Amino acid sequence: MTRIFISHKKEDSDQAESIAFQLRRSGIKVYLDVLDPHLQNSSEELTKYIQNRLNQCTHLLAVLSYNTRLSWWVPFEIGIATEKMYPISSYLTTVLKSDIPEYLWKWPVLRNSEDLQKYISLLSKSSTILLNEEKKHWEFSSKGVPQNYADAFHRRLKINLGQP
Repeated sequence: MTRIFISHKKEDSDQAESIAFQLRRSGIKVYLDVLDPHLQNSSEELTKYIQNRLNQCTHLLAVLSYNTRLSWWVPFEIGIATEKMYPISSYLTTVLKSDIPEYLWKWPVLRNSEDLQKYISLLSKSSTILLNEEKKHWEFSSKGVPQNYADAFHRRLKINLGQP
């Protein structure tokens, strides 16, 4: 079952909650820390708790803003999701492209509600079906065949968003 971990800086909680609301309204399960009454204050316990919550998710959506530059947690959570080969996407709030580290442009970038709807639509597709479709689509491409669901998800979402 699909479950999205929404990574964000505390100052971007309102935007993260709005995204979570739209995802839940579409029947998608979400983990958002501001909605979690069980968060611990100890850094070691908190780290383990966040890792455990990420383990229960299938995708990561990072809310990126000017505030994200000052975050230790957002890069940490992206790193864990990368290790687990989760599909990672970003949702940009009011920022310039230059405000975001270049490595984050590797994954699909959502900028508005319309992009979020394209993301939601793709989430409704079975991971096996999407991977098989993308393997057929890229069979003779110079980019090569996607090796896993995350790669297939990223490619399809970027195409849907009109991103290179």
